[in-house]
Amino acid sequence: MLRKRTTGVGLLLALWCLLILTGCWSRVEINDRAFVTAIYVDRLEDGDYELSIGFPLPNRIASGGGSSTGLGSSGGGGGNPYTIVTKKAESIAIALRLIRSDLSREISWGHCRVIVVGRKMAESGVNPILEFVAREPNFHTKSYFMVAPNRAREISYLTPVFERLPAEVLREFAKRKVTLDTSIKDFLESAATDGDTAAAMLTIGDTEMLSEKGKKSTWVGTDGAAIFRKDKMIGTFDVKEMRAWLWLKGKMRNAMISLKSPTDGKTISFIILSSKAAVHPVVQGGKIRFNISVEAEDDIMSSESNIDLTNPEQILKVQNMLSRQLKGRIQHAIRKSQNMGADVFGFGRLLNWNYPNVWKEHEEQWLTTYKKVEFNVDAKVNVKRTGTEKNPIIRQFHR
Repeated sequence: MLRKRTTGVGLLLALWCLLILTGCWSRVEINDRAFVTAIYVDRLEDGDYELSIGFPLPNRIASGGGSSTGLGSSGGGGGNPYTIVTKKAESIAIALRLIRSDLSREISWGHCRVIVVGRKMAESGVNPILEFVAREPNFHTKSYFMVAPNRAREISYLTPVFERLPAEVLREFAKRKVTLDTSIKDFLESAATDGDTAAAMLTIGDTEMLSEKGKKSTWVGTDGAAIFRKDKMIGTFDVKEMRAWLWLKGKMRNAMISLKSPTDGKTISFIILSSKAAVHPVVQGGKIRFNISVEAEDDIMSSESNIDLTNPEQILKVQNMLSRQLKGRIQHAIRKSQNMGADVFGFGRLLNWNYPNVWKEHEEQWLTTYKKVEFNVDAKVNVKRTGTEKNPIIRQFHR
């Protein structure tokens, strides 16, 4: 009898569970979603914000799309497999509301991996976009943050020759480490500590493209870096200085560097296989010093010189030249950041981690102190392989 009663109670509980399992009340079907791939934010002359959002067009992606120039059109067939929707308003939130009112689908942020801000927006302060992103629970804070040389919206016009969508081109720049891979997370962490940071700087232009039947189309590439003090852009790094940032972060790899041969001044090119960096703060006698050690392994990619690559003494000379070149570039980038008064390399955070009491003494005036900090840079580059061709082919013809 007890067993039957227990079974009856179990059935009632099971039925009750079925009744309350009505599904996810807030679910949005995939066919009702508009997936964001990139956000472009500009600050206009009148103080308003211009928000542009990139979306893929699933119906055109399935059919292969058409020409990839310009913006996506609203007509059927032969158009781009993406579109950009733009609105301007007194705030980013209001501009977003205006965009939503024009869409037939619900915006989904889960696929957005790139945020581009215009130069004026960067110089006036990026806190509004950081505030918006931080409060949106479905937004990935690992999305890459980049700065346009003029207006961010212009970047959305790029022709994605090798990729399907413009956002994929920008994302690959950061993933391949051809520029800085600064993310929203980096900016939020910097803001939490009143720190400084650097973000990728883009460049833009028009050129005739064979893939577009010789028509002039918009191309976008990488430039240097935008330097931010707190949330405002205060200056820039050129490409060599930006690459020094990659060296100090241990992110420089699969890149090419060149130098003039010690024998005849002709070019020898190397490809960087790997790199690593170590930064150690030292406090002695009330003075702050940072010891920086950078190591890299290179392969010789090509040589126009008559240098004998089988001679260990010549290889040692080349290694020393590469090491001096690397040391000089890092020192130059650090000095420039000191002159700017922007600790974009995060040395203050390392000091706080290793010497918290010392940091408390200098925290309030750290940027002033930073300008006087001493840096000892030790760079060591090893040429791992000289390639299967030990000497340039042209040298064999002159034997």
